Amino acid sequence: MSKKNAAVTADHSPVFFSNGGDYDVAIMVSTGAMFSFETERMAMARAGGSTAPAAGAKPSAAKPDTNLLTSQFGDIMNWGDDNALPQRIIELYNRDPIIPATLGKLMTMLVGRGIMAVQETIDDNGKDKDIRVNDLQINRFLRSIQTKQYLREMSGDLSWFFNGFPEMILSRDRSEIVQIHPLNAEECRYGKMTDAGDLPYVYLSSEWEKGYTREPKQLSAIDPYRIDRVDWLRDSSLYKCVYPLKFPTPGKRVYALPHHYAIVESGWLDVHLAIPTFKKFLLKNQISIKYHWKIDFEYWKVRYGEIWDKADAKKRMQIQRDWITEQTRALANMEKSGVSIVTPMAYDPRDQKAQQRELIKIEEIKDSSKEGKYIEDNLEAAANIFYALGLDPVISGFAGGDKMGSRSGGSDKREGYLIALQMLNFFRDLLLEPIQFVAEYNGWTDRHPDLAFRFKDTILTTLDTGAGSAKKLS
Repeated sequence: MSKKNAAVTADHSPVFFSNGGDYDVAIMVSTGAMFSFETERMAMARAGGSTAPAAGAKPSAAKPDTNLLTSQFGDIMNWGDDNALPQRIIELYNRDPIIPATLGKLMTMLVGRGIMAVQETIDDNGKDKDIRVNDLQINRFLRSIQTKQYLREMSGDLSWFFNGFPEMILSRDRSEIVQIHPLNAEECRYGKMTDAGDLPYVYLSSEWEKGYTREPKQLSAIDPYRIDRVDWLRDSSLYKCVYPLKFPTPGKRVYALPHHYAIVESGWLDVHLAIPTFKKFLLKNQISIKYHWKIDFEYWKVRYGEIWDKADAKKRMQIQRDWITEQTRALANMEKSGVSIVTPMAYDPRDQKAQQRELIKIEEIKDSSKEGKYIEDNLEAAANIFYALGLDPVISGFAGGDKMGSRSGGSDKREGYLIALQMLNFFRDLLLEPIQFVAEYNGWTDRHPDLAFRFKDTILTTLDTGAGSAKKLS
């Protein structure tokens, strides 16, 4: 307790107040009664209500490293050493032609055709069966623009960062959750971790990588691991709170580290980015390294006549420089458009055979090391990027090696797509978790005890009748 003050009731009985961190306390002297008023801080930390069995103990958590409790403000958990890892990922990945497009494909595959509510049951053969739920309130929520926005944007954050920060928006009477709002993951940071390992707050700012010109906005956060999280929110006074999502990665207690960030740490991204720069340099400078010009001394007299004869050494050097510029431009135009270039020939009276000789010779210098240089390195780097992103390269039309450009009729792409969808189920479950939370809070699961959510089925077909020609996905 930190602050004390006194007041009197209507009958002039003294009442003493004391403000504390978890409870505010009032003592009525005349009756000896003490009243404790729960603070919002305590509401976030206490065990919850009555609609679910109360946990007999709190889940265990290792005491966090005290170094994690400090930052520039003292209450922000850094995301990366400089607290700007998401911004660094965005900057680096957007330089590459493969990564953003591939992550976009993963986002599209995650959302698919959207989600639907089903009743889980068992058919006559004892197999699992889903029956679509015909509930206006539920279907209206799932089909709303806000829910579609949540699915799109949160699939992006989970694909790029393996972390997500959806915000639950409650109705005015707090009786139901009316919207799941996707906060931008790169703008979110956890508040200081408590000694118990809890993360009760999320801070929102668009200036993490620039420093702090304005104080970040503080938002309350649900602990997704607590068994009574629905009752916790009901019993609080909050009208909005964050429901954090995270793909667990070993050794990363607070923020998950995307598996695909290994392409940065390993250097493969640097390799893939360096090759286009080198190729561009070669294309811009190939004339100077591909041709050897041999100029006969007599050429200058033939070409410039008295101007050359009367010119001093400095003037002659300038003539040669201007000529080189002119001929280089002509040769470049010749390669681009196929025009001709004329080189003079002269008769040498000293030649007893009376033959003409070329005053200019242009020899092409062939460097076999430059023909297709770094193609294999580029393909290897691209393949490693696809592997790190978790997507079969054939889905993007990448075959690699001696198969580059070959086609297989689409069967390899179909199978790769089916396998990728199965591998993405974990991320899909993360997307559905906040919606399941909404269902529990809004009472949908009371009306439909076996309520579940599924991504709408996708049917892939081909003209053949092979085993993989038609498969049902969920």
